[in-house]
Amino acid sequence: MPDEKLITLEPYALLYTRAGAGVCLRDPLTGKAGVIFMELADGMDPHTALQKLRRSLNGERPVRPDTSSLLSHFLSAMECRVRLVLINGRKDEVFYARVAVEAANEVMDKLVELDARPSDALMIAAQFGTGIKIVPAVWESMENILPQLEQLDA
Repeated sequence: MPDEKLITLEPYALLYTRAGAGVCLRDPLTGKAGVIFMELADGMDPHTALQKLRRSLNGERPVRPDTSSLLSHFLSAMECRVRLVLINGRKDEVFYARVAVEAANEVMDKLVELDARPSDALMIAAQFGTGIKIVPAVWESMENILPQLEQLDA
């Protein structure tokens, strides 16, 4: 994943709407904020999904591991590090992501890229404290929702 032209994003806000759970990401250099709605597991309501993401962003761990926690534990046990979460594509309202994982241990030393749903990739980024980047063309295709978010805060 070439890094030089990617845009760095930070989690900015979490939205609960009738359409589902949304993660607002913000470019700290320009202030633009965009939203990616999360694909939810069967039976999971948007409120629960956002609570789970909020806890991960705050560094809290669930009492019993959920799927993303299990994956995080597995990667940590294998001495793997999540190097990058990249939002790399969009078709209509469906976003695509990649997760770069570095395995450097007595068994292997390599970097692999894994295809991921953005909801899973963002959860992994939160749990590992990994940077979130986006391809410029994808970011440019997203509406700046910062004015709407500021109105909600007013």
